[in-house]
Amino acid sequence: MSERAYDQAYGLRRLFAHHTVHLLPVAANPFARGAHMLLEGLCHGFAAQDLHTLVVDAAPSPYTTGVDVAEAVARDLDLGQWIDPLDAHTCVLAASPTLAWFGEAPGSAALLFEALREAAPSADVIVFHADAALLSGLFAGRRVRPLIFAGDDAPSLTEAYAAIKILLQYAGLGEHAVVMDLATPTLGMPAAADRLAHCVQEFLGGTVHLEAIACTAVQSEADLARALHPLSTTLLHHALPFSLQDDEDAGWTGAARPVTAQVTPCAFN
Repeated sequence: MSERAYDQAYGLRRLFAHHTVHLLPVAANPFARGAHMLLEGLCHGFAAQDLHTLVVDAAPSPYTTGVDVAEAVARDLDLGQWIDPLDAHTCVLAASPTLAWFGEAPGSAALLFEALREAAPSADVIVFHADAALLSGLFAGRRVRPLIFAGDDAPSLTEAYAAIKILLQYAGLGEHAVVMDLATPTLGMPAAADRLAHCVQEFLGGTVHLEAIACTAVQSEADLARALHPLSTTLLHHALPFSLQDDEDAGWTGAARPVTAQVTPCAFN
């Protein structure tokens, strides 16, 4: 790190020594039809608690390549210039897949978190929306519960299962919060949620917590926000707290550690 970057990081640690930001990994699922509506509803839930959210969206997209965060940090550029406000409580940084670099080298994840904290100093929550492999590098070995979006169709369920498998196998994360987005409203526990929870427990040894049921195809924005409000509260208890304190460096080192247990695939029909 350059001398200027070191001085900035030190100054930030002093300035925000008592301000903790909560980091939340959200696994991208290209087959979850209402994923971005769910993300927005989650952010509305945080806003209802007067919390400010930065969404770092690194999910693959045909519409934008996103900013090269790794290069920007290496050049000591202010990431704030690429952050776009959505409303008074929510802003978004579209990031390229090079974000994965911060999960590869020891200590790099903390460098990323500090850079984001500097770019969005008012943020109380930073949501990382990315594929499971990228999230595994950033959150390997952390005490955090990732959020998984899933529909009740086979492709979406298979993708959700694959994400959980990667997060468990390569990051050691065995507890997962799931939001099930149904094609049509239903009463009671969706059968798809039961199948996903059973496969995760039986074949991966992990645990699925069904935190919310939505139906983005028919729900209004207000109804969706009400459905996801309890989720936003629960997720805060299982997010990863991060603050810029001088004595935290030792706790933010280490690369992803693979889990060597055999993992059996599970098909959803």
